[in-house]
Amino acid sequence: MGSLGTENPGSNLSLKLLESTLAERDVDISQMSTLLTTLPPKQLATKGLAILNLSVSSCRTGLGSKTILELELDRAVSAEGQDIDLGSIRTGDIVKDRNSGNSNYDELIEAVVVKCTPKAINIAVEARFDDKLAQIDFNTGRLWLVKLTNSVTYKRMEYALNDLSRLESPSRLQSAVIGTLKPYIPECLPEVEFLDTSLNEPQRDAVKYALSETEVSIIHGPPGTGKTYTLIELIRQLVARGERVLVCGPSNISVDTILERLHSYFPGNKLVRLGHPARLLQANLIHSLDIVSKTCDSGQIIQDIRQEIDQNLSRVRKSKSGRERWQIYKDIGVLRKDYKEREKKVLTEIILDADVVVTTLHGAGSWSLKDAAKALAENNNERPLFPTIIIDEVSQSLEAQCWIPLISFPSSKRLILAGDNQQLPPTVKIEDEKYKRVLERTLFDRLVRHHGNNIKRLLSVQYRMHKDIMEFPSERLYEGKLVAAESVAERLLYDLPNVEKCDETEFPVVWIDTEGDDFYESIPEEKVTVATNQNTSEAYLVRDYVNKLTSAGVPQGLIGVISPYSAQVSLISKLLHDDYGAVEVSTVDGFQGREKDVIIISLVRSNAEHEIGFLKEERRLNVAMTRPKRHLCIIGNMETMAKGSEFTRDWANWAESFAEIIFPSLDDVLELMMKDI
Repeated sequence: MGSLGTENPGSNLSLKLLESTLAERDVDISQMSTLLTTLPPKQLATKGLAILNLSVSSCRTGLGSKTILELELDRAVSAEGQDIDLGSIRTGDIVKDRNSGNSNYDELIEAVVVKCTPKAINIAVEARFDDKLAQIDFNTGRLWLVKLTNSVTYKRMEYALNDLSRLESPSRLQSAVIGTLKPYIPECLPEVEFLDTSLNEPQRDAVKYALSETEVSIIHGPPGTGKTYTLIELIRQLVARGERVLVCGPSNISVDTILERLHSYFPGNKLVRLGHPARLLQANLIHSLDIVSKTCDSGQIIQDIRQEIDQNLSRVRKSKSGRERWQIYKDIGVLRKDYKEREKKVLTEIILDADVVVTTLHGAGSWSLKDAAKALAENNNERPLFPTIIIDEVSQSLEAQCWIPLISFPSSKRLILAGDNQQLPPTVKIEDEKYKRVLERTLFDRLVRHHGNNIKRLLSVQYRMHKDIMEFPSERLYEGKLVAAESVAERLLYDLPNVEKCDETEFPVVWIDTEGDDFYESIPEEKVTVATNQNTSEAYLVRDYVNKLTSAGVPQGLIGVISPYSAQVSLISKLLHDDYGAVEVSTVDGFQGREKDVIIISLVRSNAEHEIGFLKEERRLNVAMTRPKRHLCIIGNMETMAKGSEFTRDWANWAESFAEIIFPSLDDVLELMMKDI
C-alpha cells in the first residue's frame, strides 16, 4: 500500500477508500488466480474466461504505437462460418495471449481487448512484449486468450487515492467532494434558453441547477425519467458557453450510450471518445481517438511512420524464423520512438480542439489527457482543460474510480453526477462487511448524506412504465414522487398492433403465486456459480406464460425474462431455446439499464424457512420491477416474499390489492413437464 498522509483534508477519506479498494483487488486477483491455476482450458472457456483455438489474421499499429493483433478462429479446428464465443470477455478487458505450448501464465503476453466482433477479436500489445511476440510463429501458432483481473484500473484508483491523501490545498471543488466545504446553494437559478424544447419541468430544473455557480450537483434519474436526454441538453448548454466538457462513466457500455446520443450534435473531431467503444456502431467509431488521429489533418505527420511499422509487422507475420522476427521487432522499436513523439503532439491537438471528451472513469487518468492539460498550462492558459466534469451512472461506480478525473484535473470548477442510488450499486466480490460497506457506498450517497438533498434534483416524470407498474417502486423508494407521463400511463399489451385482448394482455401487473411446498426451490448438484438456487416449476410456468403471450400475438422480441439467480437463467434459457429463441433471458443485474414491453420475473425462492437470500436487496428488486413498459408478470411464492423482509412483505401486500393473482396447480405444472418427456 502506498504511503498516506495524516495531516491533509483528504487523508481520512482516502485511507478508508484505499484500504477497501486494495482488499477488493486482492480478492479479485485471488479468485481469478485460483480459477486459472486449477481449471484446464476447456473449463475456463466453458466459464467464459477463455477463448481457445485462435490464430493471427493480421497485425497493425494502434494508438501509443501498440501492436494490434486481429485474432480469428483457427480454420483447422473450427467449423466454417463459426462465431467466436466471447463468454465474459469484453472490450477493455485485460487478457493474456497464451501460446498453446506454454502453460506458465507469468511468461505470457499481456494485452487489452480493443474490439470484439462475431468473427474476430482485436487485442493491443505493448512494446515491452515484443521479445515474446517474436517467439510466436503466426503461420502455425495456435493461441488462447485468458481473461485476467484488470490490474491497471486498480493501479489508477490507488494512484488517485494516494494523491488525494497528499492534497495540502485542495481546490473548492475537491474540498466540496471531500466534504470540508459546503457547496454553494444558489438562491435563484440562471435563465436558460433551452435547445431541446421537449424537456419537462423537472428536467429543466435539473439543467438550470447544474448550470448555476454550485460546485457539485446531482441529477437523480429513476428508471425511464430521461436522465440521458437531460445530460445531453446540459452538455450542449456548457459547450454553447464556450466550455470543454469531460464526460465519464464506469464502463464502456455506459460511455457508448451517451456518445451515441451526442453524435448528432457534434461533428467528428468536436466529440472525441477515448478508449475502445464496446458497441461497434459507426456513430461510436468515427469519434474514437484512434480514428480521429488517422483522419484529421495533423494526423498525416504520423501516417508515414505508421505505414513503415505496419510493413514491418506484415514481415513478422510471414516470417518463420525466430531470429528474423526478433530483428524486425528491434527495427520497429527504433521507429516507435519517433512515432510516439509525433503522436503525442497530434493527440494533444485533437483533445484541445474538441468540445466534448468522453471516456471511462479509468480512461480519465490517461496520459493523452494529462499531456493536453500540461500543454494548455505551458501556453499560460489559465482556463482549465475541463471546467466541468460529468460522471454518468455514478451509482454504479466505485467512489475510488470517481476520484481519478477529480485528481487528474484539479483545476476543474464543477462536478455533475447523474444516476440512481435506488438501483444496484457497483459489483464487489469481497464478503468482508467492513470493506463491502465502504465500496458499496457510492459518491452519490455520501454527498447527499453529507450536504443534504439541496444538491440533488429528482427527475420525476417517467416515460417507460404503465402507472400501475410504477406505483409500488415510486411509493416505496422514491417518496411517491414519480409520475407516469400521459403517453405511457395507460398503455397495455393489447394496444400493440395484432395483439389480442385476453387475460395475459389486459392487466399491467400479474402475479403467479406458487405458494405451497409443491413449488419449492432446489440447488443443482453442479454448482456453477455462488448463487445456484433454481426452481424447476417456476421455469416451466415461465415457458407456459411465454407461450400464452406469443399465442395472443405478442412478438417474442418484446418479451424479457429475468431472475436473480444464474442457475435459473440457465434453466429457463434451455426451456425457451427451441421455440422461443428471440425471448431475451438474463439475470436481474445483467438487465439493469434495459427495458422490454413485457418482463417476466422468476423469483425462485420458495421454502418453509421463508429465506429469500439476496432478494433482501431492495435495489435489485427495484431494477427487476422497473424494466417493463406495458406488462409485468411475477412468478414466485407470495408467502415466502411476505415473510422474507419488510420490503418484500410490502410488495406482496401491494400485489394482493392491485395485481391480478393467478394460482397454478401442481397438476398444471406436471402436465407442462410431461410434454418434454
